[in-house]
Amino acid sequence: MSHSRLHRRLLSAALAGTLALGATACNGNLAEEELALGEATAALTTSEEAGEIGADAVANADATQIAALVDEQAALAGEVSDSASGVCDFRAKREQVLAEYDANKDGRLDREELQAIKADLTDASARARFFRLGWRVRVQGFMRVRWAFDENGDRTLSTEERTAMVDALEARCERLHAAVLEKFDADGNGTLDEAERQAARQAFRAKLAARREEILANYDANQDGVLDLEERAKLREDRMLEWQERRAALIAKYDTNGDGVLSAEEALPLRKEIQDRIINGLDAE
Repeated sequence: MSHSRLHRRLLSAALAGTLALGATACNGNLAEEELALGEATAALTTSEEAGEIGADAVANADATQIAALVDEQAALAGEVSDSASGVCDFRAKREQVLAEYDANKDGRLDREELQAIKADLTDASARARFFRLGWRVRVQGFMRVRWAFDENGDRTLSTEERTAMVDALEARCERLHAAVLEKFDADGNGTLDEAERQAARQAFRAKLAARREEILANYDANQDGVLDLEERAKLREDRMLEWQERRAALIAKYDTNGDGVLSAEEALPLRKEIQDRIINGLDAE
């Protein structure tokens, strides 16, 4: 795939060694600042999709992780968010993230600002800022993406792996944006005016609403328009079974030594396949 400006900056920094930021930044590492912004932007653009990005990463999920995934998926039965746009714009989202976390408005992220953005990405209880802005993060969805780029299976993304992940999500966003343009750019000028953007937003929200109605049709036994505890439990039970079956099928395909789990070596081909699907904008619905 083509490298983004982020990748070129990081590569240049790696070749040049340590890059000093001078008095304008306190974190001492431009690459880390760019990666933090990139990860937050990637997480938010992923969350705005309607599909199951990186779903096959469930191959190495344990029962607790599958349960968390099911709970997150069940949230689709809720009301459709007014912030759902259906128009992926990585650059614009990155600018929103920077504007929100750049407390001193110097155009950079200092140490404290970086800590804030990292906390919001890793600690669910610290996401008040996301919620206030109408942002949401599909934690399990983004964890699946991170799994796909953890090629050595050490459960930590190196700078190279993080860079590859952000580049992939930016490339994905560009592909999805191009698909929206092809469908909704009525005047063919290569951009979406307000009317065209509104049409794209309405189509995307209609898709989310249709999914919610499908869930309600199958599980809202008393037809009151919401899922009560018993109805939600049934949805959860069925989804658990579906994901467990999917995991079993993936283990059967990639577990070459038959020990019931995927080693880093066994999982690498699957991770690569998921990466390709992410880059190519698949599973976005």
